[in-house]
Amino acid sequence: MFRALLVNSENDRPQISEISEDVLRQDGVLVKVEYSTLNYKDCLAILHGKPIIRKYPMITGIDFCGTVLKDSSSQFKRGSEVLMTGFGMGEKFWGGHSELASVDASYLLKIPNGFTMKNAMQCGTAGLTASMAVLKLRDFGLTPDSGKILVTGASGGVGTISILLLKKLGFHLIGATSNKENFEFLENLGVQEIIETSTLSSAKILDQQKWIGAIDSLGSKALAGVCAHTFVGGAIVACGNAQGMDLPTSVAPFILRGINLFGLDSAYQKIANRKRAWDLLAECLTDNDLDNISTEHQFKDILDLAKRLFENKVMGRIVLRMQDD
Repeated sequence: MFRALLVNSENDRPQISEISEDVLRQDGVLVKVEYSTLNYKDCLAILHGKPIIRKYPMITGIDFCGTVLKDSSSQFKRGSEVLMTGFGMGEKFWGGHSELASVDASYLLKIPNGFTMKNAMQCGTAGLTASMAVLKLRDFGLTPDSGKILVTGASGGVGTISILLLKKLGFHLIGATSNKENFEFLENLGVQEIIETSTLSSAKILDQQKWIGAIDSLGSKALAGVCAHTFVGGAIVACGNAQGMDLPTSVAPFILRGINLFGLDSAYQKIANRKRAWDLLAECLTDNDLDNISTEHQFKDILDLAKRLFENKVMGRIVLRMQDD
């Protein structure tokens, strides 16, 4: 038997349940889950179910890392430390809010050199997304000499790790947050300039040019404002919709300033792209960096944490310790 956060049906409330190991898939890699995370997407699944959860019953959780117990494919040795993010976990198949998980071997990666399992989940999907966004800006050709970079949702998971990476790479950073109480937190991370998100939402279609690049996890009016303030030829990576799915702008920033808008979905990225992103995280981030933007909690507190995160009462990353002490 093992514990997991199970949602039995669309009409049932999620609860931590005891489940028999026999119901796990038998053709996957069986992993003892050591750490998981709590992301905004997880909160949507836990608090609202659909459309995040595609079928029931479902164990939530889009991330986990742990130790391999057995592998029918023989790709991983017993005792190997592995991590898992995305690929529909917690949506289409059972996820990481569980003491045991059985998944397709092709979805797993070994913990990158220099990282512990906790480090991996201090990053999780948010870190993977942030790293891929930073790589997109660098691949586009932006360097610290190109100009300032804006990060929206700056106190959230993607935002904080984007800031850490960009700071290590030498960029001048502007952070956007909706909560003035986050200003000191962002200053301590090394953000040189901080703005309120509301200033983005009130921007004109074309406004004063302020940054050459941006990583946006908000969407909606905020992303429209990001576009309005981006310098000629700049680049924006859109990787979230915390403010909304709409984009109330026009073609003006694209045809009059030639800005570039890149979309990013980290859930179904190829393994090679994932490895590259995880290598950048392990290369740039230290234990101290990650401890400054994350808090560790016990699995039993997940429902309360989900509510707090959804209400924007949590800064940085939430790491869940899945096994009892």
